[in-house]
Amino acid sequence: MDEQPRTTTTGATDASNRSVVDEMRELGQSLGALGRTAFKGGRVISVELLKSIRGVVDRAREEIERMSGEQK
Repeated sequence: MDEQPRTTTTGATDASNRSVVDEMRELGQSLGALGRTAFKGGRVISVELLKSIRGVVDRAREEIERMSGEQK
């Protein structure tokens, strides 16, 4: 009988993985809420407001990239 290699994880690793999963889920919910707020009821948004929102999202992306680079 071929035995599969056992992989073990520590409780801390499991908790960390759950934490990452939970945070990704929360991030997804926040992004969904952003979209719902921006386009609530199919309302028309001004070009200026869309540019402002895009700027906020771009700055957030740049900050995430900066923080990710610092962790390496």
